[in-house]
Formats: sequence, C-alpha cells, structure tokens
Amino acid sequence: MNNEELHNHADKFLRENFGLRLEIPVRISKRMKSKLGAFQIKIQGRKVVSQEIVMSHTFIVNNTEETVLDVLRHECVHYALYTLNKPYRDSDREFIETLERLGISKTRTYKYKGQSYLYECKKCSYQFTKRVKGYNKRYICRHCRGKFLYKGAVETR
Repeated sequence: MNNEELHNHADKFLRENFGLRLEIPVRISKRMKSKLGAFQIKIQGRKVVSQEIVMSHTFIVNNTEETVLDVLRHECVHYALYTLNKPYRDSDREFIETLERLGISKTRTYKYKGQSYLYECKKCSYQFTKRVKGYNKRYICRHCRGKFLYKGAVETR
C-alpha cells in the first residue's frame, strides 16, 4: 500500500463514520519501529503547527492489508475525535467506546513483525532482540552489568 491508497481509505472511512474529510497527510515512515501507526500533532507555543497520520513501513510490508487498515482506522478515530473537540487519547472512555462501536482494535492488539536485532551479553550470555540498532553502544546488562555484543539481524514473526 502507498500513501495515496492509505489516504483514500482513511478519507472514505471518516466520511462514512464521522461526516469528516481527511484534511491532513498520511505518511509512511521507514524510521518508525516502536509504533505501528500514530496520529501526530506538532504544537509550538499554544498553536498547532501541523498534524499527520504516520504509518510504519515495516508494519505495512509484514502484515495483511486488513490488519494495516485496522490500524489506519484506529488512527483515524484519534483524528476524528480530536477534530470534533472530544477526548481522543487511548485511555479516554469516549475513544474506547467509539472503537468498540466501530469494531476497531485497541492499542497493542497486534504484535510487531519484521526485522529485529539480536544482542548477547559478553559476560552472562543473556540474549534478547530489539527493534533498535546500536543498543549495545548505549546500554549494559541488567543481570551482570556486562557489555552487549551485536549478533546480527533476525526476522520477528
């Protein structure tokens, strides 16, 4: 799926369910690894400078179209409630009820699928994966305070 297809799906969803048009961009980010999608608002001082819906490229490539559209709809609900001056955060009751009414998944429903990086402690051989490269340069082992060794990239399913 590309930006235009995502934008068209989001616009159609918003018109059918909220009577709104999607007036912000939908962007695909190759850098987004910790989130699957996000409705982002940038504020300077007390003024909203920009808004956008951002979707993870890795998430789009490694999941079905229906899963991707479910996350996109979730972000559209954030946008719609924000635009209508209603509570729009994940923990707000109105947001949760809107998701349930529309049959959309909540946050953290889907697991990450894609490339991760394997690390191992040099002292105690503790192994784990992270979605961030360079973890070994910034952190030490919580078990023995040893340094980590980068072992390579692995696919997370």
